[in-house]
Order: sequence, then structure tokens, then C-alpha cells
Amino acid sequence: MSERLAIVTGTSSGIGAAVARLLLEQGWEVIGIARREALFGDGYRHMALDLADAQAAAQAIERECGTRLAERAWERVGLVNNAAVAIPGRIESVDALELSRALTVNVAMPLWLMGFVLKRRPRGAEVRVLNVSSGAAHRGVPGLAAYCASKAALRIAGMAVAAEVEEALAIYAYEPGVVDTDMQREAREQAPDEFPSAALFRQYHAEGRLAAPDLPAADIVKFLESERAERFTEGRRS
Repeated sequence: MSERLAIVTGTSSGIGAAVARLLLEQGWEVIGIARREALFGDGYRHMALDLADAQAAAQAIERECGTRLAERAWERVGLVNNAAVAIPGRIESVDALELSRALTVNVAMPLWLMGFVLKRRPRGAEVRVLNVSSGAAHRGVPGLAAYCASKAALRIAGMAVAAEVEEALAIYAYEPGVVDTDMQREAREQAPDEFPSAALFRQYHAEGRLAAPDLPAADIVKFLESERAERFTEGRRS
């Protein structure tokens, strides 16, 4: 019987789906959270939630994940904040409601989930939190102002959480690099006059620089399974 439980967001495709599959192969129990259905067999439980609806999502997670965390004396609890949305386009065209939803998915709910896991973890359980970061957390990408702001916010939030929790916690801000995901495809399909960085994303694809999601997934699972980890670290897939 597994004594390791992971909550992974964005498991319907891309990096999140690859992480869920690999964790299950390694004997973890997994709770996946995504808008679309995702089925991975034994050991996996899916929650079809829209993280942009913070109130409804938080209530469901409190109920379902809270119950699961209390069912067993888990030795380790993992959280992978992978789900994210981008609003490709010039900032003057961004709708206020759309911006609010993006920041909820990319920052507010990941930060809330960190607090939720720390509050509900069984006594003595080690917690590993991996926040999927981006080069956009460090530099401005034309046409991705909201995404850059959210990734920078999540990065510093992880530092703050790591600084305030005294024990059994490690947080990793991990940059997966350029990965073949739905977000990448959507970015390169944008019109150049509306999305200033469209050519860059098309170049990534044309040059074959998009990595398969399995590559960053292996790094993520390696961190979740690590026996020793610093309170806060950050790194990038080489």
C-alpha cells in the first residue's frame, strides 16, 4: 500500500498528464485536478474543476482532498502546481475578467493549495511542493504581460512560504523549458500583429526545440521522491 499522495493540477494533458502517469508507475496515489476528464487507472482520482472559479474549486478540494489526506498516515504529500493559462496578446486588448481568471489559476489557487496541503497534511508527513515556473518569471515577454506577472508572483510566493514554515517542507520553482504543450501550440497560432512574440514560438517549433512532456515530468517526480531537499530551490531543465 502506497504511503505517498500527490495532488497534481492540469492533468488532462501535457506536463501534468505525464507527471500523473509517472507518479502512478512509481507507486504514488494521485489526485488530479483539471477542467477536462483524465483517466489513468488504479491509484488515480480525478476532480473535474475549473480553478478559475476559486470558491467552488476550494470548497470541492477542501471536501474531497481533505478527506483523502485524513484517510491514512501519509509519509509524504506532494503538490504539483502545474495548471496555468496564458493570455497571448497586447496588454491593451486584455479583458479585465479574463485577466482576473488567469491570475486566479496561475497564482491565487496555487498559493492557496500550498496552504491547504500544509494545513491538512498528517502529523509528521513530509511535504514536497513543485511550482512549475518559467523564464517568464524573470524577464518580460512581449505579449505575455499577465503570464509573466503571474509566474513572477508564484516564484516569490514560494520563497515566502518556504521561509515561514519550519519543518518537513521543500519547495522547488522549476522551469521546464520549451515543452510541446497546448499553451505552446496556442501561442504560435496567434496573429503576429496581435501577439508580438508569435514569431519566437513559431521558431521554437520549426527548429524542433520543443521537448516531450515526459522529460520535465521525470525531473518533477525525482524532486517529489528526493530524500533530502532544501527549503526553497529553483532550477531549469538542462
